[in-house]
Amino acid sequence: MYLKSWRTWLFLGYISIVIYFSTTPGNELSWFSIMWKYDKAVHFAEYFVMGFLMINMLMIKPLKKVHWQFSLLFLLLFPLFDEMLQYYTPRRIPDIYDGICDICGGLVGAYIRKNI
Repeated sequence: MYLKSWRTWLFLGYISIVIYFSTTPGNELSWFSIMWKYDKAVHFAEYFVMGFLMINMLMIKPLKKVHWQFSLLFLLLFPLFDEMLQYYTPRRIPDIYDGICDICGGLVGAYIRKNI
């Protein structure tokens, strides 16, 4: 990671927002209830942006194979961590299908950013 780059701070800020919303109790997210019928699309889009921003951060210098592999591993494990975190958050329900949508969104976003 390149701490002097705005791309790095944008990615870290986005990760912080994702973690914040994952640890927010469900009753405090009532304003979000109108989006719940699009739950899977929201999860896909959330992690699409995360995958895109991660590769964008790593492409400050030429993307090495090991960086690509690390980012794929991160995009596979972080959504699972995120869903497990919701298990311990009051009034939140972890869902394996949300995790699958998260993983798919992250991988698609990373792949698109890598190839443009």
